[in-house]
Amino acid sequence: MKHVIIFAGILFALTGCVTKKIQLNPGAESVSEISEHSVRFLNCDLIKTHTIQNAHPNNVDLELKNVAYASGGNHYSVVEVLATRKNRPTGVVAAIYQCGEQIQEKKPELTTSDVAQLLPGAHLVKAITFAEIENATCKVLGTQFIEKTSPEGVYINLANDTYMMSGNRYQIKKIVSTFGGAPTSVYADIYRCKHQSAHY
Repeated sequence: MKHVIIFAGILFALTGCVTKKIQLNPGAESVSEISEHSVRFLNCDLIKTHTIQNAHPNNVDLELKNVAYASGGNHYSVVEVLATRKNRPTGVVAAIYQCGEQIQEKKPELTTSDVAQLLPGAHLVKAITFAEIENATCKVLGTQFIEKTSPEGVYINLANDTYMMSGNRYQIKKIVSTFGGAPTSVYADIYRCKHQSAHY
């Protein structure tokens, strides 16, 4: 009986001190840590923050990769270390990011056939202003999605699509992607505005 108690004590000591390793989800292998410095130079969107407390040091990176992947992110950055064990973090606050292409990347070459051409009559289409909304009767005709193109092509495509919908004004509601700070894909509301000063 004494041997059984000793054996159980040794077994408990061995298993009790071992922390189960978190399994990395399939697909989370591509998630990597990113520095806050690099976030400024990449097209990154902050998805959420995640806090880990009292985790085994071996599980911190694995949990952050799993959380980032499950949230639709591809990078994480440790913002604050809350606790450590043997100089390794056991508690952290991390930011989860979805990062796109580098802004500094080479702009793709566009051939003449790739560049959108402005339709006759579409040159009258413009972005709506607050003054126009206040001084005009505007009707929303619908919402248009402009697929990824060059920054110049976004506005040409918006003017053409607005004109084809019998509109004369548009308002960008959401920027989907950018290149060098300029939009390359957007959602926009299309308007037909009747100005009070004009006779229609």
